[in-house]
Amino acid sequence: MISVSSILVNTVTSSTALALGGVGGLFGERSGISNIGLEGTMLFSAFAAVCASYYTASPWAGLAAGVAAGVLVSLLHAYFCITLKVNQSIIGLAINILAANLTVYASSSIFGNKGFTPSVAKLPDVSVPLLRDLPVVGDLFGGVSLITLLVIPIALLAFYLLYKTPYGMRVIAVGQNPTAAYVAGVNVKRTQYTAVLLGGFTCGLAGAYLSISYLSMFVRDMVSGRGFIAIAAILFGRYDPLGVCLAALFFGFADAMQIALQGTVRIPNEVIQCIPYVLTILAVTFNEARVMKRSAAL
Repeated sequence: MISVSSILVNTVTSSTALALGGVGGLFGERSGISNIGLEGTMLFSAFAAVCASYYTASPWAGLAAGVAAGVLVSLLHAYFCITLKVNQSIIGLAINILAANLTVYASSSIFGNKGFTPSVAKLPDVSVPLLRDLPVVGDLFGGVSLITLLVIPIALLAFYLLYKTPYGMRVIAVGQNPTAAYVAGVNVKRTQYTAVLLGGFTCGLAGAYLSISYLSMFVRDMVSGRGFIAIAAILFGRYDPLGVCLAALFFGFADAMQIALQGTVRIPNEVIQCIPYVLTILAVTFNEARVMKRSAAL
């Protein structure tokens, strides 16, 4: 039997990293800096969070290290893309490849295991009074991650920052026409740097969530395509923070369904596990077709 409450819980837990990664990548996209290295950034952050939590026995130190790693990797990405003018896609791919291999090497060197690290201290879960007693949805609030609780405030703050502040207007202006923004007195490079670093902050949260909240260890390639799905959420969410969160919920629901369907239907599990990725491809294809149709109409 498929439990509705378990699907809801898995939807929220699966969408947390997608929403944080998507909101982070959104700021870079809006400033004109595409980052397909979200996958690698989240992977570096997840590993850094586990290392710090392991050596300090404090998940809060792990959280700080995960965020710091996300910011540092994003700073590297920004330096190559903005200052050195290197192709953005190439740098993103390089970050992904570097993260996939360097984390395995570091795990082997530090912990003596290429596949996974020892268990570490996790961030505490929060039980929300009153809401935890509600029927069906009560399980959502019976033990929810602190980072999951931050998703909605971060999305609202991102929406306000992007659309209601002068900084957000500068980010949008730089992304649409950097020359015109420069003529208007906007410091283009500084605006792009800060936008990419904001993305690194939320990607750091996403990576730390995976390793010291969702799990209590680092597992090889544990991001498992979430960075690319986050990029799809940016496109599907129409480059809007709230839209990105809704798209993340959609992809999180698809992941929850594939978990629920395993062993309950006469379909090989390998096929069921493809559902989130197939939906990602379809969502991106639909978005691109919509954009091309609108461009043709103009």
